[in-house]
Amino acid sequence: MNKSSIRSFGLAIFLVGAILALASRFDVNIGLPEKNNSNQQQVEELQNKLNQANQEIAALKKQVKQVHTTEETTSVDSSEPSVKEDTNADDTTMTLQIYSGITPYIVAQKLEDGGIISNSVEMELLLANAKYARSLQIGSYEVNSSMSLEEIAKLITGKKQ
Repeated sequence: MNKSSIRSFGLAIFLVGAILALASRFDVNIGLPEKNNSNQQQVEELQNKLNQANQEIAALKKQVKQVHTTEETTSVDSSEPSVKEDTNADDTTMTLQIYSGITPYIVAQKLEDGGIISNSVEMELLLANAKYARSLQIGSYEVNSSMSLEEIAKLITGKKQ
């Protein structure tokens, strides 16, 4: 082989590489197989799995509510009247755990998931307020759904009521 044919071959290889690089950079289809179909299928599969998981979570929440209501009914029916009674049977009570590094967003999500508050965004904004910002106190707190957002914020930040 002579020098000129080797140079031509090298130049051709370089140009093909440059064209492929530019095509992939600008998403130009130059006859190469596309991955969009497989990606779309994966997205659809993940969406289906997410929907199934959400349905399972909803079913489990229903079961938990049913268990709590049956426990409340059996404990009220079988026990003598206690000294401490809830003023409202619909009140939900939970123990809120505050740990080091927890954010107002996580606190609000826990309260909403526990059925204590209906809107986590309101609680998150309240805890981000200058009055309560950076004041979350580590510990366990008993909160219930009859408490206002302000009362919960004062309880978990240690502010005086």
